[in-house]
Parts: sequence; structure tokens; C-alpha cells
Amino acid sequence: MPVYKGASEVTSGNLYKGSTEIQDGYKATDSFYVNETSISFLNFPGVSDYTITGVPGETIPGNRYQQWTATAPSGYAYNGTQTAIGLPADFTFSGGSQGSISNTTTSPRVNYAPSVFPTTSVSVDYNNLSVSLPVSQIVTYSYTFTGNLGRSTSCTTFSGSSCGVSSSTSSSSQYGTFKYFNNSASGSGGYGAGGCTQGCSLSISSSGGSSSCNTVSGTSTASISGSMIGCGQLNTYGVAADTRSSGPSCAHGNSISYVGTSGSSTQNFGSLTPNNSGNYNQYVIQPGQSNYWAGYSILGYAKGAVVGSAYYGGGGFVVSSNCD
Repeated sequence: MPVYKGASEVTSGNLYKGSTEIQDGYKATDSFYVNETSISFLNFPGVSDYTITGVPGETIPGNRYQQWTATAPSGYAYNGTQTAIGLPADFTFSGGSQGSISNTTTSPRVNYAPSVFPTTSVSVDYNNLSVSLPVSQIVTYSYTFTGNLGRSTSCTTFSGSSCGVSSSTSSSSQYGTFKYFNNSASGSGGYGAGGCTQGCSLSISSSGGSSSCNTVSGTSTASISGSMIGCGQLNTYGVAADTRSSGPSCAHGNSISYVGTSGSSTQNFGSLTPNNSGNYNQYVIQPGQSNYWAGYSILGYAKGAVVGSAYYGGGGFVVSSNCD
């Protein structure tokens, strides 16, 4: 019920008795004038009560929510839809992190939805809510591989879920030769054909088990190259490369890294991905920048092996100073 002086309504913050501002006015037990209202968050676990006070209709400053942290029992993590029942009008609930075995803690919160102060004070009390924060047990599943790629291994997941395990791996090569396997390893989940490593992997959903995992010999050789040209040749006013490759991407990291040297100075010019274009359209040094690097000898590397050379003469490509 508003208060009037003549025909003018007395708004919040403008009712005084003498020089004292009146905060709230009552007729018997009924309020007829409210100077300020409050929004209260009470009894939330692990945090202090939080109350915001202001004039009805004005914008609420600061945070309009209360957030708390819950910790799952040992061996459990939060996994499932989180809910809160019994929220007063204008209060909403949002769940915290869940669904991963790493979510051993979660931080849900209760928010006051309107952005301005209400005409009457409101509050939410955690003790009056029914909050559900479901958890699931974390379990470790184990598996043993036998054979020359064998080892015992394990994975961790929620109870009832499956997870993957892999044997130790055998590498076809590391530098220079770029060999790769042309067959997969024998045994459950054997892999390796077309790749630089062999091994076995499988998904399990119960504890225990074993399988054989053995190398299947046989490799093929991958190659990669990156002949360079520049300084006006083929209308190119920088330094470009025609990169060519074969075999799996793991054999050469799917790129050639170009490094330039001049005396004791070294410059990394970045990497190019092979495209077999035959057009020398992959720039090592962009047009207009060649003179800046004049005198640098550039070589291309893949996994430590030199695979990029000069278009003519062999060796490192030397950037000339006539690339204007």
C-alpha cells in the first residue's frame, strides 16, 4: 500500500520523521512502506550466509547467487543429473561438474533470477531444499597381455562402464629410414598396419583377463623430400618447396621443418605439410622477405633426418640477395 503526501506518492528513501529516515512503516502488523528489501541465502554448506540489501526496483549489485563445494566419498565421483527441489519463487539451481572420474568435487549454485530488488524481502534456506548430487563408484579394470609385446595394464572408469587398455608397443623406426609396419600385431585388438608402431588394445568392462600380443614382422619404407627453389625462378620471389611423401604420416610427422643457418645464427622458418603439388607453391620464405635472409643456408628436416635440399647442386639451399 503506497504512502502519499497530498497527491504525490512518497517513494523509497524519502520518508522521514524529523531528520531520521524511516526504513519500514507498519499499520498494526501490515507493512505500508518499505525503504529497503533484502535477498538472503542461508545455511549453505561451507559458506557464510549471504544477504544483499537495496531499494525495490533498483539493480542488484554484485553476485546474485550462492555457490558451495561438495566432495564425493573416497572412491566415488559425481556422475548424474544434479537437482534441487523446494526452491522459492525467482530462485534457480544449476548443477556443478559431473560425468568424469576426475569430478571428485562439484560446485553447484543457487541463483536469484531477477536483476532488480523485489518489493518484499525474499530468502532461500538450504535446510529447506532437497538437493541431489549423484555419485558413482570409480573402479580399476586390469588386463594382462602375453607374448613379446606383453605387459599387465589397467584403466579406470565408473563402475559398470568399459575402458580401454593397450599393450606395450614396438617401433618400426625413429629417424632417417622412415619404415612402417605393413601388418598389425597378432592378438586381441592388434594394430600397426600402415603405422610406425605395433601393439594390441581392447575394451574391458570387468576386472581381469588376458590375451596374446605378438609382433608380426614386415615393414615398408616411407620417403619424404622437399626440393627448394627461389629468387625469381618459376615466377617465385621468395623461397618455396615442392614437398613429396609416401607412407604413413607418422613416418615423417606429416611435415618438413625448415631451418636456416648463417655462421653462428640459426633461424627456424617453420614447417610445411606435403601436398605433392609439383608447383613449388609452398613458401618457406614469403616473397619480399628473401633479401632479409640472404646468405642463409636452408635445409628441411623430418624426424631429425635431412630431407629438403637445393633444386640444383645438392646440399642446403642458399638464399641469394637478388630477390627484389
